[in-house]
Amino acid sequence: MLRLSLAILLALAGFHAYVATLPLALVAAGMPDALIGVVMGSAALVQIAAALALGGFLDRFGGRSIYLLGCGAFSAASLLVATGLADPGGPLIPLFVVRTLQGIGFAMILPSALSLVPSLVRPARLAVGLSLVGSAGNVALAIAPPVSLVIMDAASLQAVAVVTLVCIAAGAIVMVLPVGAPARLRGAPAPAYPAPAGPASVGPAPRPSRVSRSRAFRPAFEQSWVGPLAISTLFIVHWGVVTGFLPQHVEGTGASIGLFFTVDAVAILALRVPMGYLTDHVGTRPLMVAGAALTMVGVVALLPPPTTPLLVLAALGTGVGGALILPPLTVELAHRSSDADRGSAFALFSAAFAGGIAIGSIGGAPIVATVGFDAAIVASMVACGAALAWSWVLPPVPAVVAARSEPVGAGSV
Repeated sequence: MLRLSLAILLALAGFHAYVATLPLALVAAGMPDALIGVVMGSAALVQIAAALALGGFLDRFGGRSIYLLGCGAFSAASLLVATGLADPGGPLIPLFVVRTLQGIGFAMILPSALSLVPSLVRPARLAVGLSLVGSAGNVALAIAPPVSLVIMDAASLQAVAVVTLVCIAAGAIVMVLPVGAPARLRGAPAPAYPAPAGPASVGPAPRPSRVSRSRAFRPAFEQSWVGPLAISTLFIVHWGVVTGFLPQHVEGTGASIGLFFTVDAVAILALRVPMGYLTDHVGTRPLMVAGAALTMVGVVALLPPPTTPLLVLAALGTGVGGALILPPLTVELAHRSSDADRGSAFALFSAAFAGGIAIGSIGGAPIVATVGFDAAIVASMVACGAALAWSWVLPPVPAVVAARSEPVGAGSV
């Protein structure tokens, strides 16, 4: 688990190193805010399509292989920036190619890691294991934006890309090192995973999905996944607004945008594993409702004129809210899927998150251009409120299991 977490941390530098640096480089090049939002949000659009297509391949080939392909996509994107072929002051097409590759890479890295977790931990520790891997992504988000800003200020965006290439290569090496690698990381079939019995929405395992040869590489889908996927999309809309428009909104005010991303990520990092422990013991619904509510409180702090204290307050709200809601969402999907289709479930989870980010960034572009940043923030709060309401009425896993009657044999990745 620790090796898997380290690999994810290193690889995701290929995405998070550009969260703050690329928008600011585009601002310096004179690009309008709305167009910057489209450029940044294009990665999320690509991530949706890539994640939807990825599920069947992930079920078939396993997490390790897909992870390495994701590293390749991240490396290609950073190589374009490092060589100057994609430049903020140059043509738009190379920049969209970079964001396309980054969207593909992100769609591969996280679902592949999450799909590996159930075979690496005891069933009763599933939420903690998922939270530990998710925390690696939060560490990357906490470290990469401020460090990349320092590198860009001292050198250039190209230097950021070179450092990022080194991190991605290190992540790939960590994943393929044979010494001490668990059997599952080497591609061995995962054992059948029974979901633990517990309070609230943590209950018996759902029936395994049937993976037939006729399905080939098509992703699986279960009706019971709709709720967690919809909550994921609605909850994360605010992050699309933040990544698409907050850096340029803050530029020139003296407030620290790098500190915002760091505080948000550190808050999630500090609480995600403890929240995973709570999920295993108290269930998913209370934490999802509380997470959506706290996120709405954090987003409110982005409405006044930006200052560093307000950005820190906002980051604490969004960070703590994310720490509360993310472990229950991944546990819900893990309990509603089997080894045969868990890759598809987490690929769709990635697509749902990307969809929310695209709604916030690309969908927010005309709102920002015509009404302003504050209107986009208010719209994201409405979406988060809808996520809260859906979390409240989401059927628990035992109810989902009871509704299924067709017995099928267990599959494996």
